Amino acid sequence: MKVQLVTSLRDFDALAPVWREVAMAGGQLSPFASHDWFACCWRFAGPDRRREVWLFHDSGAPVALVPLSRSRTRVRGFPVRRIEFLDSPDTGYTDFPRSVAADDVVDTLLATLSTRRDWDMFALPKLRRDGKLLRALERGLRDRYAWRVATSEVSPYLALTGTWEEFVRNKTQRFRKTYRNIENRVERGGKVEVEEHRHVSPSDSVFAEMLRVSEESWKAPKGVAMATMLGAPRFFRELTQRASANGSLHLWILRVDGRPLATEYQLRGNGVLHALRADYDSSMALLSPGAYLNAHIVRSLFERRDLNEYDMGPGAKEYKLRWATGEHELVGLEVFAPTTYGRLLHRVQTRLVPFARRWRARMQNTWRKP
Repeated sequence: MKVQLVTSLRDFDALAPVWREVAMAGGQLSPFASHDWFACCWRFAGPDRRREVWLFHDSGAPVALVPLSRSRTRVRGFPVRRIEFLDSPDTGYTDFPRSVAADDVVDTLLATLSTRRDWDMFALPKLRRDGKLLRALERGLRDRYAWRVATSEVSPYLALTGTWEEFVRNKTQRFRKTYRNIENRVERGGKVEVEEHRHVSPSDSVFAEMLRVSEESWKAPKGVAMATMLGAPRFFRELTQRASANGSLHLWILRVDGRPLATEYQLRGNGVLHALRADYDSSMALLSPGAYLNAHIVRSLFERRDLNEYDMGPGAKEYKLRWATGEHELVGLEVFAPTTYGRLLHRVQTRLVPFARRWRARMQNTWRKP
């Protein structure tokens, strides 16, 4: 298997037909493995990340595409040349298109990395614990590289089996009471409308209203809202245009007396609906507009019966767990270069840092004793 490097945006855009063919052949139909998703990530990754795609060929035919980025950063004060999967803060989980076994691609990827001396750490975030890619990486890395599990988080999901009535009946009495109270509270506030948009232009009033709700959310002052996070408005403008064209967009808006109070931005793929962003106007928090919209969405998904799962995105937030029937575990790996410096970084992360944390905890306990 041979690897071709693609480094220009023009050449990346030209890969779109090949990307779709490989993804279809391998069954990587998640929106997070699509060319459209990585086109948004590529354009808005920032000036400090150099983008590239490793195009894998077998017998002259393309069989896998791995989008990566390179940057210089610091880890525990040490300068690090970092390679990582190309992603965005809204990536649900990491995947890439491949029409051959994941083990074959991973073996070639790791073998190619071993021949290069221009990196110190390779980061692979948000890998599904139950996915073939993580299992292939764990097998490929064993006895070959120094590596560690750097992060672990959960992504709650709701399996859309049965009916809405059955789902509610199986919840606790407290849940049903809370749900009715939220419904009554919002509906007393005025005329309630819930809209679902599948085709939105970034120049539409709907897109502008979504950003306005984001600006009024509790996230906005923290700089993590869609409207205030660096690069996020431009990322979602590009994504909205592409997702509208390819049919994956679902944008929900809750209005009370015509005023937008809550939104949820979703992408659909392979029978799964992925929630990327959910916001509500914090000045109307007493009405619980976000909870109302979430309940309306769940009920609608049960009633239409054309999806298998509603994935609410990484993070064990209470409003997600209220609806979830299960959780996907996501892990992040750090792989260290087979060099003296790479081994030093591995020791710092796996020995020195844990030792320092244990020592700090011991000292804090000592200081608390009378």
